Amino acid sequence: MPLFSILSVCQKLAFSSLLLFAGYTGMASAPTEVTNNDPTKPGTASSSPANATVKGIDVSRWQKDINWELVKEEEIAFSFIKATEGDFRQDPYFTRNWSESKRNGIRRGAYHFFKPLAPVQCQIELFTNSVVLEPGDLPPVLDVEVSDPEVSPTQLRESINTWLEAVTAHYGVKPIIYTSQNYYRRYLQGHFKGYHFWIARYSPIQPEVHHTDSWMFWQHTDKGRITGIKTAVDMNFFLGDVETLSQLCIPDLVASEDHTSPLKQLKHMYPLP
Repeated sequence: MPLFSILSVCQKLAFSSLLLFAGYTGMASAPTEVTNNDPTKPGTASSSPANATVKGIDVSRWQKDINWELVKEEEIAFSFIKATEGDFRQDPYFTRNWSESKRNGIRRGAYHFFKPLAPVQCQIELFTNSVVLEPGDLPPVLDVEVSDPEVSPTQLRESINTWLEAVTAHYGVKPIIYTSQNYYRRYLQGHFKGYHFWIARYSPIQPEVHHTDSWMFWQHTDKGRITGIKTAVDMNFFLGDVETLSQLCIPDLVASEDHTSPLKQLKHMYPLP
């Protein structure tokens, strides 16, 4: 089915979803947080933005035209790039940012901004139809930072899980979950075992997570200044070295004698749970 047809159907479904969720107004209480204090696990080292060595940014249409050659000179190792939002919107700068970041040797990852009221299947289709991952790319990211009084926390988590599982099946690699520290505490902690988190916490204090969870990326400010970007930009760092970051990326694949597609090879390397 052509993409424009899919989006047309999804937009109609979006209005139906408003009625479907109308009965849910209560918010369940979040589980008690237990900080992961094991220094051998991601998210527990005494890290801080001041001693970060693997720096990255995340960008969207708000940064407009980016000079990626100048960004590279700032020793930026990775960039997460907004691809899609909800069930119908593609970021207008995604295509350029996606190609230019790679051309300048910056590891790239694509993210989807999740809307609780938008039909989740349409959000899945929009992202997978918009983003083609290649060897060397970071895993896809689900940006979860908004809630809606018409969607219960349980229903919200079910939709998030549906998106994560479908995208894992499509690309053969588990997505990363982006959220803020407070949103994580209220809705997500302890509910998504096996997924790494990227947490926004604008503080010298590192992210804190449930003992069953781990974080690998920390967005520590939204007021960064980088040569090549005219506006303020979100700054992040990776909990690990460059080699560890490379291991997180989609591996190089070789053509097989039986002409197995790269996607099928990747699914064998990252089997579904």
